[in-house]
Amino acid sequence: MEYIDQSIKEIRNDWFSNHQIKRFDGGSDFARISFGETGTRMYQVDYVLSDSMIFITGDLGDASYRLTCDASLENIQDFNLGYFTEKLTSSERKKYVFDSKLAQREIEDFIFDICNVEHIDQLHEEDRNLLEEILIAATEWNLCEHFEMAVFSIYESSSVEWFDGDAASHISNCGKRLSKSIIAYWVGLQMVAEKMEGDS
Repeated sequence: MEYIDQSIKEIRNDWFSNHQIKRFDGGSDFARISFGETGTRMYQVDYVLSDSMIFITGDLGDASYRLTCDASLENIQDFNLGYFTEKLTSSERKKYVFDSKLAQREIEDFIFDICNVEHIDQLHEEDRNLLEEILIAATEWNLCEHFEMAVFSIYESSSVEWFDGDAASHISNCGKRLSKSIIAYWVGLQMVAEKMEGDS
């Protein structure tokens, strides 16, 4: 959660520090909101709230969300980031970014745990070779999708008994971080709701 908390702080205090509601049209069942800094479109986010849909455009890319309730600021204000992100239906930006250093830590933790060891020197040779091969893959790729393909390529040629499809799937998800653009869509709506509440 440290990464998420730091990202939220950065977005609030840096990206959106001087943002205001530049435009608000609509009412309870439809709203068009421009959230940005006066005189520039840098980091500006434009929201359209209609029925159960949220459409987003602007400097941080395009995205859409389908909610299970009306897309009102009152409802959205109660959503945490995890719940809101689950409602993402499409996005121009990647939902996740790949963090190689995080992947390496998570891979080591997983393999050490499954092999019941505390250090690489305690691994059997075939397990150590597998770990090293996967760690190399984690340093060679910078997209989640590419790392996932690399892991499953290693899996297909591996004879390590515990390295089954479930283990490969788990490892292929190592290093994933929610992209800051996706976090920013939620932060922006929270800030809009706060400003609307403060002005009322």
